[in-house]
Amino acid sequence: MKKFDVFIELLKKYNLPNNSFAVFGSAPLVITGMIKDVNDLDVIIRPSEWPFQTKNSYQTEDIEFFDNWPGFDIDDLIDNHSFEYDGILFINPKKVIEYKKSMGREKDRDVWDYL
Repeated sequence: MKKFDVFIELLKKYNLPNNSFAVFGSAPLVITGMIKDVNDLDVIIRPSEWPFQTKNSYQTEDIEFFDNWPGFDIDDLIDNHSFEYDGILFINPKKVIEYKKSMGREKDRDVWDYL
């Protein structure tokens, strides 16, 4: 079983309201087959729906939750640049790749050409 599948099951246990969050980071690239698996999940949550006591981010061993994402409007990403998979919203891979390319990290170079 992929880590991706385990992490998605963990995410579902948080019972976050539908349409209040979406998975960003590399996970959407797993769904489309661009990469094989992930090491964690990055989840964006609408600031107006933020459920945690900490501000801006909350981290577990396998999932990182954020109420912001550099250079993006969370509400716009969820409303206009997401798709549903297994009952969960994921950010469109094009937006993920745009972000990864803007970061210029060597570890992400293999997905840049998908744009």
